[in-house]
Amino acid sequence: MWQNSPIWGEILVTLQGQKLKCRHLMKKRWKNNFSPCLLEVGNIVTGLTFSVLYALVFLIIYAPFSNTAWFGVAKSESFLLTTTFVVASVLYLIISRTVMFYVTKKSFKMNYIKYALWLFGEILLIGVFHAFLSMVYIKLPNYTPLFIIAKSIFITFLALGVPYVVSALWVTLKDMHNTLQVTDTKNIASDGEAIAQNIDIINIADNKGVLKFSVKLDNLYYIKAEDNYTIVYYSKNGMLNRYMIRCKIQTIEDTFRGTPLMRCHRTYIVNTNKIKVLRHESDGFYMDFDFEGIDPIPVSKTYTKSVVDYFSGRK
Repeated sequence: MWQNSPIWGEILVTLQGQKLKCRHLMKKRWKNNFSPCLLEVGNIVTGLTFSVLYALVFLIIYAPFSNTAWFGVAKSESFLLTTTFVVASVLYLIISRTVMFYVTKKSFKMNYIKYALWLFGEILLIGVFHAFLSMVYIKLPNYTPLFIIAKSIFITFLALGVPYVVSALWVTLKDMHNTLQVTDTKNIASDGEAIAQNIDIINIADNKGVLKFSVKLDNLYYIKAEDNYTIVYYSKNGMLNRYMIRCKIQTIEDTFRGTPLMRCHRTYIVNTNKIKVLRHESDGFYMDFDFEGIDPIPVSKTYTKSVVDYFSGRK
């Protein structure tokens, strides 16, 4: 029969191999890839604000339907306890996200699994703190400590887990929307290596060689190094936008050497096509762009000669 034919056997082997390969790639993607937008200050503040407000509304609605809940402001005792719990929890979340922000900028490599575990740790500690207050100050004699701890963690997971997931998805989808747009004045992001053959398009890869951002040269203004990240500043619909990539500015300089992208400072690479004025001040040279709202970019002593030679036609 055809099921026992050698060709059918080869097809099955090929399909199984492709399936295993897809699983391996998905597992590798979740371990190694991460959207740096989740660690931007603005997105962290927005996500925390949304999560705290959601949690407060959830607990206020949940309290009347639970025989173990003490969250409320009607009585002086519950008001004091509720205020202590909310303030302490918010301060803890602020400290946690601040630590996350700084350690990932220094040496800690974040991925989606580590990010999820970090958030779960926040939920776990707040849940345990809620259980502690319940057992010490409220006194629930009809329930065992284990039950109170388990229920507190579960309720905390419902109160914070949902907004955590929603805010993370919103940031990730917004990042994908901003980077998966093509042509005109829009930008793209996809897998692959950084390419410099077509100078009309600037492609920038992360430190793993995965292409993360592409933009038309005419829309690119400058690139700034910030710790382990590189921030690309570009125009879109008349507005100045920024995109953060985990890569070295030296790699970008080497890739686009001999193009209008020029290193002028250990922190900056500029698009020389966008420079309106190169001026000399008492403390050195500065570049002004043809776009309102961009601060002048300094030229360090190391790069002064190459920059002056370029603009004077002696490149």
